[in-house]
Amino acid sequence: MRKFFCSLGLALLSLPSFAQDIFLNEYNYTVPDIARRGITKEQIFNGLERNFIKLGDSICSNRALIWAFDMKRHWGVDSAKIFLFYTEKRGEVSDKTWWYHVAPLVNENGTLWVVDAGFPRFVPRPLLPQQWLKKFAASENCKELKAGDDDLVAQIFDRQQFPSRTRHGEYDCYYRIASAPYWTPSAIARNFLGRERNGAPVDFVRERINTGELMQACMEASTTAFGGLFVNKRRKCQGYLGLE
Repeated sequence: MRKFFCSLGLALLSLPSFAQDIFLNEYNYTVPDIARRGITKEQIFNGLERNFIKLGDSICSNRALIWAFDMKRHWGVDSAKIFLFYTEKRGEVSDKTWWYHVAPLVNENGTLWVVDAGFPRFVPRPLLPQQWLKKFAASENCKELKAGDDDLVAQIFDRQQFPSRTRHGEYDCYYRIASAPYWTPSAIARNFLGRERNGAPVDFVRERINTGELMQACMEASTTAFGGLFVNKRRKCQGYLGLE
């Protein structure tokens, strides 16, 4: 079985592909080729939950975690995620208040595809990462966050847009490809830097989706801010997730 090791640059993500697994070395995580199992990216995209999850009222990281869980239990697919971090640049599908966006990735024939089912009017099909970045950030001039970029990753803790100009160059957006169990940007930062925002050291690793985080994501994503008592939210999510 062939494996492709990455950090993945945008140019590499757009190359012609052939059947192979993709290994995220920094996470010790394999994104298997769904084509080997007779599954297509379109099947997964079309099968992502859009009714239980309140698309217009949910946070992207909550949707992405639920979808990652669903892909694993329904299709046996280990997915990945792409986290986009904004500068002042905005795309067709974005809001001036956003400082990040995240969506799942699947591997088909050795190429990663974004399956972002949260915007049916604007994203009707799977997209290549560079297409997704162009749609959400209006640019492909995006820097991948990788080893040595501690100063950039630390800015995630501030929950604000990134600067377009740094010692690394001038970019319109930044991104990080991670394994599916990482829920939020702060989880990415804590794992990457090995510390909390206050500088306290932490060994933060997510080898599988954390049940407590999944339940919290579900309760937030399946009910509007004005809907349902806490106990009803929990029961509703326990039933949906099969965690009763």
